Amino acid sequence: MRLRLPTVLTFAVLGLTACAPAYEDGHLSRSINQQRVVRDTCLSTEASSLDDGRSAPEVVARAASAACTAQNDKLIQLMSTMDQGGEAQITEAVRKDSVVKATSYVLAIRARNGK
Repeated sequence: MRLRLPTVLTFAVLGLTACAPAYEDGHLSRSINQQRVVRDTCLSTEASSLDDGRSAPEVVARAASAACTAQNDKLIQLMSTMDQGGEAQITEAVRKDSVVKATSYVLAIRARNGK
């Protein structure tokens, strides 16, 4: 069985978040979840506004992710609060997840618009 890249990245992010000691703190957990929603809303908005319907979905997704750098950075900061030794891995996983999510938003927008 061959796993697709988005599936692997999802498991990587879930693995990081499941093991992070930050989730032992209910307030911090809620803050992380709220920031993830803020970041995802930004990605969706940017993907919608940046999609020209012709560019590769991944190209649009990278641009959307770059436009949401502040939201990603806040999410990384929150997730790294209790696991500062894992900040590099968290940063990489969150940035990859951001592009994967933005790609899914671009594809959903195109499917909805019939492109």
